[in-house]
Amino acid sequence: MPKLRKPRPKAPPAPKSLHRPEYTAVLDGLRELREEADLLQVELGKKLRRSQSYVSMAERGAIRLDALQLRDWCKACGTTLSAFVARLEATWDD
Repeated sequence: MPKLRKPRPKAPPAPKSLHRPEYTAVLDGLRELREEADLLQVELGKKLRRSQSYVSMAERGAIRLDALQLRDWCKACGTTLSAFVARLEATWDD
C-alpha cells in the first residue's frame, strides 16, 4: 500500500503584474514617449506598420507588448529600449 503524502501548504498567489502600480507606469510611459516624439496614435501606428487602434490598445493595456514590440515602439519614438527602462526604473520605488 502506497504511503500517503502530507499535502504541502500553498503559498498565496503572487499579484498579477496587470494590477501592480508599476504596470500603470509602463502604460503612462508608452503614451509619454509617443507624445514627446510629437506623434499622433495614427502616425506611430504607421511607423510600426500597425493600426491606430493597436497603439490605443497598447497604451490602455488592452494588449501587452513583448520585448521586441517595446523596442520597436521606442525606436519609432526616437529613443532606445534601455533609455525607456532606465526612465521607468527611476520612477519605481523598491
